[in-house]
Amino acid sequence: MATTWPQMAPDFATRLGRREPQAFRHGLADHPLLSLEAIAELATRLPDDSVTAELAAKPLVHSQTDSTRRLDRKVVAEQIRDLESNDAWFNLLNIEQLPDYSELVDTVVREVALSGGIDPESITRRAGFLFASSPGAVTSAHFDIEQSLCMQLRGTRTLGLGRFDDDAHREVEVKRYWEGVYGRLDTMPEQTRAEELSSGVGVYIPPFTPHWITNHGAPSLSMTVAFFTRDNSDEAAVQVLNHHLRRLRLAPPPYGTRPRADRAKAAVMRGATAARARVRRTPA
Repeated sequence: MATTWPQMAPDFATRLGRREPQAFRHGLADHPLLSLEAIAELATRLPDDSVTAELAAKPLVHSQTDSTRRLDRKVVAEQIRDLESNDAWFNLLNIEQLPDYSELVDTVVREVALSGGIDPESITRRAGFLFASSPGAVTSAHFDIEQSLCMQLRGTRTLGLGRFDDDAHREVEVKRYWEGVYGRLDTMPEQTRAEELSSGVGVYIPPFTPHWITNHGAPSLSMTVAFFTRDNSDEAAVQVLNHHLRRLRLAPPPYGTRPRADRAKAAVMRGATAARARVRRTPA
């Protein structure tokens, strides 16, 4: 059976620019790389630091991670095969490290971009993540700095989307992100929207959007493709620079309050990244 790739609404480019969530349909549940057995086998193929685990049952606000980076991946594979009877939440990170999954991630991005009226080449730093979790599992409230496509493969979950109280609250959480919290929230945001994620349903989640997910009564498999556009790439670059400036006891203005300064900072960071890349390519 041919895969039905994600198809975005014609106004997706506008929603992406405005950072507005959008639901969409996909047929990835039938892809051979995304079956339960393929995902279990993938857990044995990835490097040790690309497989993390948490307990399935945890509160929606859970700022401390229970993840471990040292897992017996054969045991993980067996637990993925038997999600029904254990209390587990697994994340297989950066699946694009493997050529077959890299092609899958790139194809998803290309089809999303073309169906949504976006130049695929403008979508950079593409990454794929697979999640396998037991009935009732919780993905605690957090935000990501990437643009995200959350796609349900098996089971049903409820995705909650929220917002920060105000710009000051957002800036506090951004600072905490770069200090090592990486988006985990310690208070529950105001909910603005809920989406039922069943097999074949996906949702575009904009960067810096608080969200959380609760499994229903069956095991869940899902895939998230994360990426950057120029918009959130520049924002993240400015935030990194601001973080370093704060460590020097300076007080840089938050991103978005001084657009001209933001553009200059982003240009500096792009230049520094390009310079590092040239150094790495220089033969010894």
